[in-house]
Amino acid sequence: MKIELKQWVSKYWLLFFLIIVFIFMAVFKISFRDIWGAISSLKLSQFGLLFFVYLLISLFLIIARKYLLYSLSSPSRFKNLVLIHFSSKAAHYSTPAKLGFPFTVYLLKKFDNIPYTTGTVMVLIELVVSIGICGVIAFFGSYFYFSHKTNAVLPLFLFFFIGVLTLYILSHILRKKAGNSRFCRFIKDIYESFQHLDKYNSLLYILIMTFIQILSGINLVLLAYFFSANLSLWQAVIAESAAFFLGALSMVPMGLGVREASVLFFLYHVGIPKEVGLSIVTIQRLISTGLGFILGTIFGAIIGMKSIRVDSDQAR
Repeated sequence: MKIELKQWVSKYWLLFFLIIVFIFMAVFKISFRDIWGAISSLKLSQFGLLFFVYLLISLFLIIARKYLLYSLSSPSRFKNLVLIHFSSKAAHYSTPAKLGFPFTVYLLKKFDNIPYTTGTVMVLIELVVSIGICGVIAFFGSYFYFSHKTNAVLPLFLFFFIGVLTLYILSHILRKKAGNSRFCRFIKDIYESFQHLDKYNSLLYILIMTFIQILSGINLVLLAYFFSANLSLWQAVIAESAAFFLGALSMVPMGLGVREASVLFFLYHVGIPKEVGLSIVTIQRLISTGLGFILGTIFGAIIGMKSIRVDSDQAR
């Protein structure tokens, strides 16, 4: 039953999203006229700027992936990473499970001969770093923003102490892992792939991913500015980080509804009108998921044609 529900959500995400929007409208007592009036007030040039920021974020995500693969001693061609990045989004948005991840690993092996273990490690690092950065920003940002306290040394120390201790325990378990089973060998291969990352590469990759999160905050600031609402970059980054983090933890496909509710909560807290906030999250979802699905389908078709050429070349 749970899998069937996820399939419906992934297949008919736009319908479910519209239902969620209508629920928010009913709860906050917002009319459709207010929403349409806010969205229709945007100019075509403003939509173009939002599209540019979306592409800029995608570009840095691809650059971050290329650098990560280089750090793992498995370089990949940039044009292949572009195709894989967008086509994997279509796989994410059209399936109940996150098939974009194994799809990415498969395509990296097919086009650039990157080992499955290295591709898997790359995906794991991307997930851990992105969720970790958003979690840290959301936790400490919300702590400062909502508690109005300045002494955060103790929770900061405890957070990093627990994090370092957890990493040490996991590293110790992996080093001690023994056995000749396929699973044990796979775990060892993944651990050895992690060993390719030194402190410098890890730090630089984290900085790149943090910059991407700042770009997401800039996108939210632009949307608020277009609706004549005041929103600082710091507030926007916290809202976007919390929304991504809670959406990932919810296990709901695409974080549908969870991300929107999180952003609405932050926007309402800073005094942005409800109808403007709902217009903002609506545009965000249509751009991130709708545009991502369209581009993913297009690039997926390109990959299909490229796969045919690769298979024909290998058959000769």
